[in-house]
Amino acid sequence: MKKMSRPVRRSGLTMPINNPRFVDKSWTRDCDYLNFDLEDSVPQSQKDYARSQVRHAIVQGQKGAAEINIRINCAYPDADVPAAVWPGVKQINFPKAETGAQIRHLDALITELERARGIRPGTVRIGATVETTLGVANSYEIASASPRIDAFGGGTGYDMSMDMGIEMFVGFDQFVYNRGEGELIALALGLEREGGVYMSDTTGNVGNAELSIKRAEASRKAGLRTGGGLHPNVVAPQNLGLTPTENEVEDAHRVLAFFADLDQHAETEGDMNGRIVDKYEAARAEELVAWASLCAHRDAEKSAAREQTAAELDEQN
Repeated sequence: MKKMSRPVRRSGLTMPINNPRFVDKSWTRDCDYLNFDLEDSVPQSQKDYARSQVRHAIVQGQKGAAEINIRINCAYPDADVPAAVWPGVKQINFPKAETGAQIRHLDALITELERARGIRPGTVRIGATVETTLGVANSYEIASASPRIDAFGGGTGYDMSMDMGIEMFVGFDQFVYNRGEGELIALALGLEREGGVYMSDTTGNVGNAELSIKRAEASRKAGLRTGGGLHPNVVAPQNLGLTPTENEVEDAHRVLAFFADLDQHAETEGDMNGRIVDKYEAARAEELVAWASLCAHRDAEKSAAREQTAAELDEQN
């Protein structure tokens, strides 16, 4: 299976796919990705209706150039996956993942549907969300179960707190072990690390923009690149906070130029204004420059798509 290119997922909104108001406005939100939900936010009585709305949601979300994710129910993959895998869908998110066998079964279902529906083989990713203690214990098995998984983390959130029997909104990091386990496994497997730096939050306010920008900036400095949420207020802070600043990009270019000069003189490290620069600092600078370029391209892509959609709507009216 061909290695997937690095996606930009700084911001994303999870929303119930059975809510037309949310779905129809989704393209206006400036999200890098949209996570349309068939799971917890959809009552049991509306599961069939929700499945019927996937193709409409794909069209709406793509109007703003968002990548389209579908979160399925872990208990109903055989019913949800055929409803979810269509051209335009980038990722199937599997909640409460607990075993590698679940992921391998999901991979097989997606593979069959890619073939049947004319989707280039191997292009639909899998997001494996760990939300139980068993999932944390089996994290390596889960993360390595399919090449469709290109990012991993988790072990946090409301479902995790319920499974552990602890409160969700407290003034300490009750998920510190889970976070570390997921990040180490991602690094060991060469996957993008998912998640964010812990910051105290006892309010449960999912639309706290001030906290979102602080967390996003701290997460970026810790090497994390992904975000997401439930409220539109967090989208702009995440887009901004997870994008390198101009000063950081300029500094990274200076580091790369300095290291290139070292290499020309057969040196492996040197002092740049009181700062030691070696191959590790150069690699970090190279990643930052590349990430900044990807973010700029993504922002331009989304802006152009929204402008085009707005113009088409004006013509229709």
